[in-house]
Amino acid sequence: MDERYLFLLSGVDKELPFGEIKAVLSLLHPQHKILKREGRILIAETLGSVAGEVVDRTAYTKMSAQLLFETETTEKDILSAVDISTIKDIVQSDSTILVRGVTIDGVSLRKTELEKEIGSLIIDSIPDLKVDLRNPDYTVTFISSPEKTYIGVIRKTKPKRFFYYRVAGRRPFTLPSAMQPDLSRCLVNLSRTKIGGRILDPFSGTGGIMVEAILLGYEVYGVELKKWIALGSLRNLRYYTPGLENIIVGDARKLMFRRFFDSVVTDPPYGRSTTVLGYSLTNLLEAFFFEAKEHLKDESTIALVTPEEISIEDIATDAGYRLQEYYKIRIHRSLIRKIMVYV
Repeated sequence: MDERYLFLLSGVDKELPFGEIKAVLSLLHPQHKILKREGRILIAETLGSVAGEVVDRTAYTKMSAQLLFETETTEKDILSAVDISTIKDIVQSDSTILVRGVTIDGVSLRKTELEKEIGSLIIDSIPDLKVDLRNPDYTVTFISSPEKTYIGVIRKTKPKRFFYYRVAGRRPFTLPSAMQPDLSRCLVNLSRTKIGGRILDPFSGTGGIMVEAILLGYEVYGVELKKWIALGSLRNLRYYTPGLENIIVGDARKLMFRRFFDSVVTDPPYGRSTTVLGYSLTNLLEAFFFEAKEHLKDESTIALVTPEEISIEDIATDAGYRLQEYYKIRIHRSLIRKIMVYV
């Protein structure tokens, strides 16, 4: 049964986490309804299983919770909003509980005191309910923004070190230009490739996009022009996704595949140089977009990233593609990347 769920998004960017969660919800539960968005908070009507899987699959969703109450952000209103009869419908007696609050966007509350007061209110009302600070059966949360406070029971929380061991600098093989795993995973999700579909990365580099796509359950193929980089990416694939190392040395302008793909997800080899192996960047991209058409199913997508100063919009349009989504994200002080999805 569809119920209201709250999703807490990452603050890495204002729009990108929202775009990613919309894409994942549309794949997992096309019948979902987005009810409200307030900054980093999204409220949607969906299935409980989907609310948990969204946190697992996305890069930029920190938590999901079954939404029970919504109130003003004052300590008095928050305490008054906790309706024990509603809590009893979810939290079973003879179980354990924990209350944890989150404040965002500069909200100042006595968070620890509120956690204790809400916990006492619930425990005093439900027989044999106990507090467990390490592994509770239920975690009640309140998320307070300047506009509203939302109270619910957590469905799923993303582990703090979710990407830690796949960060570019910790991989067996890396390059200075390697994209980090969170953005790689987000890019895969933005492609809206059907679950279990086939993805091509024609500029696979160190294999970061491939790794994230494989971990999401896709059949993934990579092409890398330089043999020494392809061998390095093979090390990464064997380390993170053993047995699924579909990487070949080849040219993105002359793909040798006889099969069709559901999407292309890639980070083309932009650099300070104006040429790539004797070809201008413009010629390389023109050839790539036209070649990709021969290997994509109808209505397939191309999701890619470029530095802000690189313009590919006209190239993609001339090749017959339509821009579906567009984002900008600051990677560090001197690098802003554009994220584009074409159909």
